[in-house]
Amino acid sequence: MLELPQNIHGSPEEGSPEHPIVLKGVSATDFEALMTVLYTCHFSSQKPAPEASLLIPAFRLANMWGFSDLYNCLLSLAETVLGDVDKIVFAREFDLQAWLGPAHKKLCERPGPITTEEARKLGVDSLLLVSRLREQFRPPKPAGESTISYCQSCAGVHRSIGTITCASCRTRVSPGYHHNNSPHSASTGMAISEVINRWVVDGCVWKERNLYEPVIEIEEVGPSDELELELDPGA
Repeated sequence: MLELPQNIHGSPEEGSPEHPIVLKGVSATDFEALMTVLYTCHFSSQKPAPEASLLIPAFRLANMWGFSDLYNCLLSLAETVLGDVDKIVFAREFDLQAWLGPAHKKLCERPGPITTEEARKLGVDSLLLVSRLREQFRPPKPAGESTISYCQSCAGVHRSIGTITCASCRTRVSPGYHHNNSPHSASTGMAISEVINRWVVDGCVWKERNLYEPVIEIEEVGPSDELELELDPGA
């Protein structure tokens, strides 16, 4: 009664140490993450920490095997707990284009620089975009430039009337400039979003072009939605 069931050829069915179930295309670490999520959600009071190292592999298998309830649950959780860099990595793997713009924008606007580990995760194209935009909207004045002006929000600094000590060269100067403590204005944020949305439309590759060319808005298409294109015969 306790013996393994036999198949028609007389050998044990899959599921024994001698005849394990082979899950092609599934890594042991991904499967372990999925089991951790499923077990702790249903049978344990100790919930797993919602970290990228657990969420992403579990979501990968939920997506692969069509576990719709788990897919939606983990997707909502990922949107809440993942950092901006991990959201970009997540969005690339699972083709969530609507996530790319907001996550890149936050990296462009945050006070702190990109860390080495973040740069490795982002890759060259995303790192180039973020670097370009951080330069564009907090720029030093190029040599010889006399006809282009920037608002305080885009420049990222404001003028100080008194004498200050420069944090870089330690020179005492008057007037000086301070980094803005306030976030970008709405118009600056909109300008950054337009460039990022255009970059996403271009396949996440930086192209040298006019900063103010029209941009196509990105809308997320759900798994059950159909994308329909209507062509103009006269175009």
